[in-house]
Amino acid sequence: MSAKEILEQIEKQPTTVDNEYLVALVDASGIHSSKKSATQQMVALTNLLTDEPHLAKALRNYLITLYSTYTPLTLYTDAGILPGHGFFTETFKRIRYKLLPPLEKPHKTQYLISKVFYRKNEHRNFDAIDVEVWHQLFISIGINGDATTWQRQHFNYLLNALMILSQRITAIGLEPEVIGKLPDIEDLHSPFFGLYREVQKYVDSFKSDTYYDESTNEEDYRQILVMCSQCEAAIDELHKHKDKYGISINLAYLMLRLEQHIRRLKMILQLIQLRDIEEFNKTLFVFMSEVVYGENKKYSVRKHLNDNLRLIAYKITEHTSLKGEHYRTENRKEYFSMLRSAMGGGLIVGILVLLKVFAHHLHLAPFGEAFCYSMIYASGFITIHLLHFTLATKQPAMTANTIAASLDDPDKKDKLMLKSVKLISEISSAQFISLIGNIIIVLPAAWLLGGLYAQATGGNLITGEEAKEMMMNLHPFKSGSLFYAAIAGVFLMSSGLIAGYYDNKVIYSRIPERLQQHPVLKKIFSPQRLEKLTGYLKNNLGIILGNLFLGIFLGSASLFGKFFGLPFDVRHVTLSTGNFGLALQSSTAPIGS
Repeated sequence: MSAKEILEQIEKQPTTVDNEYLVALVDASGIHSSKKSATQQMVALTNLLTDEPHLAKALRNYLITLYSTYTPLTLYTDAGILPGHGFFTETFKRIRYKLLPPLEKPHKTQYLISKVFYRKNEHRNFDAIDVEVWHQLFISIGINGDATTWQRQHFNYLLNALMILSQRITAIGLEPEVIGKLPDIEDLHSPFFGLYREVQKYVDSFKSDTYYDESTNEEDYRQILVMCSQCEAAIDELHKHKDKYGISINLAYLMLRLEQHIRRLKMILQLIQLRDIEEFNKTLFVFMSEVVYGENKKYSVRKHLNDNLRLIAYKITEHTSLKGEHYRTENRKEYFSMLRSAMGGGLIVGILVLLKVFAHHLHLAPFGEAFCYSMIYASGFITIHLLHFTLATKQPAMTANTIAASLDDPDKKDKLMLKSVKLISEISSAQFISLIGNIIIVLPAAWLLGGLYAQATGGNLITGEEAKEMMMNLHPFKSGSLFYAAIAGVFLMSSGLIAGYYDNKVIYSRIPERLQQHPVLKKIFSPQRLEKLTGYLKNNLGIILGNLFLGIFLGSASLFGKFFGLPFDVRHVTLSTGNFGLALQSSTAPIGS
C-alpha cells in the first residue's frame, strides 16, 4: 500500500493501537531503501500531510494513542547505553543473543522502535535524512505545535529519567577504580556526587511548581550543565593521562558508560528545557537517531568490542610506539651503532640455531620438543634485549606504531607530513642496516659453530640428508616458506602488542610501587637497589614478556601444525639464515656423515 492508503486506513479507525500501521507507513516512506530515496519519500510524505490536514490529524491522533500504550522510561534511560554488568558479561550476553534472541517486552517503547526500524543498518538511512526534513515532517504532523505540548505528555517520565541517569552517573563516578585514578577528587567533592545533588534540586523545584509553563528553572538548568562539564573534565583527565594512570578493560567500560549517561542526561535536560520548536525538534531527532542506532546494534559483538577495546588498543600501541623510537638512526654515528647492535643480535641467533639442533637430537616427545624450542628462542630474544642488541625482524612491529603516532594531530597535516617523511627515512635506514648486520654475522656464525662442533667431535651436527632437507624447507617456491614467513610476521606483531599490553599493565596495577612495599624484597634489597630494580622492571617488563611470548609462538608453531594436521609453521629470516649457514657447513664439509 502507498502512504496515502495507509493513512486513510488509520483515519477509518481513529482509536486503533495496532502498530502494524506504523510499520507499514515507515516501509512506505522509503527509509528501508537507499539514502536518497528515503529523503525523497520523506519529503513526499510531508507534502501529503501538508496538503491533506485531515490525514495529518488522523496520523497525529494515532501516534499519540499508540505511544501512550507503551512505557517510555527505559527508552530514555537504557536505549543505546551500556548496561552495568561489565564488559565480559555483556560480551557473552551478546553472543548468546546472536544465537538465540531474548523475548522482547511488548510494553516497552524499545519494542516498538525495533519493530519499526528492524534492519540492522537502518540507522544509516535514518541519519542520512537532513534534520530540516525531519523538522518539516514533525510540523506537518502537528505533534509539536509547541514544544511544551510534548513535554507535558512526557513530563514525569523525563524527570524520572533525569533522576535515574544522575544516580547512575554518581554510582559509576564513585567506583573505586575511577576514584583510585583520580585521587584529587574526594567522594563528597566529586563532581559526580555534585551532579546528583543539582539534579535532585532541579527535579524538586518542578515538583513544587503548580504551573509547568511558568517554571523555567534556567539557573538550576545551567548549574547542572556546569556539573556535567566538570564530570566530563574528570573523564578527560583519565583519557589524557593514560600514560600516568594506565587503563584496563573494566575502567574503559566504566568511562564509556559515564560518557553515554552524561550525554543522555544533557539530552533529556534539553527536551525538558527547550522552548524553541525548531531547536526542540533537532534535539528530538538526535535522540531518535541514537535510539535507532542503539536498537540496531544492541546485540552487535563487533561494536561492543570496538567501543570498549579502542582505549586499550590505543594505550598498547602508544607504549609500542615509544619503544619504536629506539629503532631509528638520525646520523652516521647512530647508523653504525645500529649496525654493531644488529651484528650482536646475529651472533646470538647463530647460537640459538645450534642449541635448537641439540634439542632436536634429544628426540623428546612433541610437547617437550616444542617447550625446549620455545625456551631456547625466548631466552635468546631476552638476551638480545638485555645486551642491547637488535633483531631486525622485531623492528616493524614497533616502528609502525611510531609512524602512526607521528600523524596523530590532523590540524598540523603539512608539518606532520614533513616530520613523518623524515621519520620513515630514518626508520627505513635503521631497518636496512640492522637486517644487514643480522645476516652478515648469523650466516658465518652458524657455519663456524657447526665447523667447531665437527672438529671437536669428529662428526657434523647434522647429516647430509638433514642438511638437504633443511635447505629444501627454505626454498621460496618449492616449500611453504613465504606463507610461513607471513605467519612469523603475525607473531612478531602480536609480541609487540603483548609488550605494549604489559607496559600498560605495569602502570595501571602500580607494579613497581607494590614491589617496593613487598616485605620479603625489602629484607633482601636495600631501598636504593630495590628502587633501581623496580624502575628497570617498569621500563623493561613489557618487552621482556613480549620476547618470552615471541619465543613461545615461534617454538610451538610447528607442533600446532602437526597436532591439527595443518600447514602451519614459521620462517624467521634471521633464524632461517642461520639454518642455511649450518646446513651449508654440513653439506660442503661432511665429516662422518
